[in-house]
Amino acid sequence: MDLGWLSEGHEDAPRDPRFRECVADLAAPLHGRPKDELIGEDVSQRRKLQRFRQAMLAVTTTLAVLASAAAVYAFVQRNTARDQARLATARQLAATAVNLSGDDLDLASLLALQAYQVQDTPETLSALYQLTTRSPHPVRFVRGDATVTALAPTASRQFAAVGTAKGSVTVWTSDGSRRLGKISVHGEVASLAFSDDDRLLAVGSSSGETVVRDVQGNYTRRLPVGASGVTGLTSQASSHNLAVFEDKGALRLFGEQSDAPYAHVDTGLAGEAADLAFQDKGRKLTLVTFGGWRLYDGRLHQLQSYDDTVYPANGCVTAASPSGNCFGFLKYGGLSLTTVGQLAEGKFPSPDTGKCGIALPTLPDEEAVSLAVSDNHQVAIGTSKGLTVARRVDKDSSHAVVDSLPGVRAPSLLEFSPGSGERLASASGSTVALDLGRAGPTLHRHGARIVDGATVEYPPPLSVSGDGQVAWSQETSEESPSTLHIWSAGKDLPSNEEEMPYDDVALSPDGSTLYAVSNTGLAVWKKASGALRKTATVPLPENSDTLGRNRVSYGQDGRAVVLTTDGAVLTFDPRAGKLSTALPRTAPRLSDDDRKKTGLTEYTMTLSEHGALAAIASGKGPVRVYDVPSGRLLRQLDVGDGTVDALALSEKNRWLYADVDGRTLIRWDTRTGALRWRSDGSGGSGLAVDSDGRWVATLSGDGTVWLWDARPGDRLADTVLPAPDFSWSGTGGTGVQSRLAFSPDGKHLWSTTEGGEVLSWDTSVDSWIAALCKRVGRSLTAAERARYLTAVSRAHTACGTYPARTTDTP
Repeated sequence: MDLGWLSEGHEDAPRDPRFRECVADLAAPLHGRPKDELIGEDVSQRRKLQRFRQAMLAVTTTLAVLASAAAVYAFVQRNTARDQARLATARQLAATAVNLSGDDLDLASLLALQAYQVQDTPETLSALYQLTTRSPHPVRFVRGDATVTALAPTASRQFAAVGTAKGSVTVWTSDGSRRLGKISVHGEVASLAFSDDDRLLAVGSSSGETVVRDVQGNYTRRLPVGASGVTGLTSQASSHNLAVFEDKGALRLFGEQSDAPYAHVDTGLAGEAADLAFQDKGRKLTLVTFGGWRLYDGRLHQLQSYDDTVYPANGCVTAASPSGNCFGFLKYGGLSLTTVGQLAEGKFPSPDTGKCGIALPTLPDEEAVSLAVSDNHQVAIGTSKGLTVARRVDKDSSHAVVDSLPGVRAPSLLEFSPGSGERLASASGSTVALDLGRAGPTLHRHGARIVDGATVEYPPPLSVSGDGQVAWSQETSEESPSTLHIWSAGKDLPSNEEEMPYDDVALSPDGSTLYAVSNTGLAVWKKASGALRKTATVPLPENSDTLGRNRVSYGQDGRAVVLTTDGAVLTFDPRAGKLSTALPRTAPRLSDDDRKKTGLTEYTMTLSEHGALAAIASGKGPVRVYDVPSGRLLRQLDVGDGTVDALALSEKNRWLYADVDGRTLIRWDTRTGALRWRSDGSGGSGLAVDSDGRWVATLSGDGTVWLWDARPGDRLADTVLPAPDFSWSGTGGTGVQSRLAFSPDGKHLWSTTEGGEVLSWDTSVDSWIAALCKRVGRSLTAAERARYLTAVSRAHTACGTYPARTTDTP
């Protein structure tokens, strides 16, 4: 065969037809077959191989696709299972938190935080807010190293001391935010007492040891150990002298400098000192035990005595006020109190409350385990179900306000702060709730009072600017003749003229301009040189056939948008000084006969925050929504057979809210007219929405404020507006006398109440988390994590790495 045509670089020779011809020429005689037959068979075999390869490629591709689809399906199923497990875990933790909130606010708060960290759901958000507001009184929880056996808050808002069964005493700031130092004694801490100036702390133990510590310095003095355990300590007024009573009856007096007692006596009384107190500016000392009492002068010379039983036997709970002037007992739900002076007159604690008195309602089915009496007509009772506080509101001891404080379970110890008793500390096991004041963790009091000068109920109109300024209108009185006020950073700027109360007010975003509308006109007010001055007054068209209050908004272009009681929308341009009509009145004109038959028309109305939208409803008719710039009717929304009590518009989201019959809250999308949700449990006396569409607040006639999650329409939890301190017209309830408004950023809800004050509540999730973590002051313990958390929730840690940083004094 001539293969000379092949060259060394001919790499594709096997595929060259000439090469295949040469191979066939050689193979034909070797196989004894025709050349054409061999070439045909080769082609056939090559085709079969090609088809086989194509089939295998198709099968492989199909298997790969099926495997990929199975992997994707498994991945989706796994993520779905994880999401469902996370959702179920978050809901379970939230439910557990709410269930525990009645008797263990400390743990319940941490579980609510843990639930929200696992997943943000309506249930976890509700639990988070409920725990923030459920028991608003505890300011901070702290923990001892063992069962707490003694408590002592100071008269000033400085310190609180906590003693335990292990003999340790921890001194905290009164709000529990910092630990200032620690003292150790032998035996159980039995008694604690601060000096009048809050500088020295005396500690008495069951071993008879007494230690005096300078709280803010390094000075520590250990007094001679007594023959028996210390059961009573008290500091002399205007000095640092100390009285110490021991279990076997010894009473000793120590001066500030000497370690030896300057006076001592065997009282002949043994046991616990139910009351040990200096009287008459420190010139006398009273000792009361279960078996009698003694009255001594300043050198422990006995003046009076009584050696019979003072307290009833079997099951009474005793307490003395911080000054020792008031003391008594609680038995079978009945409270008996007396003063030291009455005791010397032979009057023992009795149901006749006397000079210390306060009428306490019987507590059925609640066994008292602890009792505290203040120096200012207050009583706190710890029961198996929680904590009850009663305070006298006037000179008549039979008039008392009783509050139940959930979340502080079965307190074994209770102590009021000296003096006014504005603070209360409680202990349950090793947990202490410090500074049980009346303000909640999300409530802010600003010291801005609102007068009530008339007998007609008047919810003070309210507006909040973007820079945190708050404006309201109020009735006038001799004490406060100003009608308009702007408050900012603790400063109240009243108007310089006496006016009739306004129907509504609207602040500019920077707070420099205030529009105020009455039933007859629109007034423009400006802040200038530290004063609030009226710069223009524009009369409104006369209207005599409709009822209600006019509404005003501050428009995006600086114009005032006014919605009048007859359904007309007017705009005022401050540059031109002219009033124009954007929407003519929608109320029909009534003749004199119509007025006699049907009465005057009263609309329920609202404007959006910048006046771009207006909503109007009359009686049981539909709600009409208007676009103000064009005057066009956008929607006519049916509320069924109900009566619209309140309306609110969100301009950014174009959402409309209606409170119907004081029971149902409804939300529509005004772009499409679609009903988004309908939820039961609204208030009927007030409605407010934030500009971002996150929150809705409703107000009931009794002052209950419900916060709603506007997205799904879930009602989260409630707070209660404080009752007015004084109101002429307070017959309709706090809610009827109040107005609500959100700040532009939605982080605060503000309220005004006639005869009350201006208040604000935090409505930011971050602020709720911070408030709860500050109050609890710790994270879940290992035992709590093992009991309540699962593999799904264990990766999160509520409140980070609490306990917070401390500064211990050596």
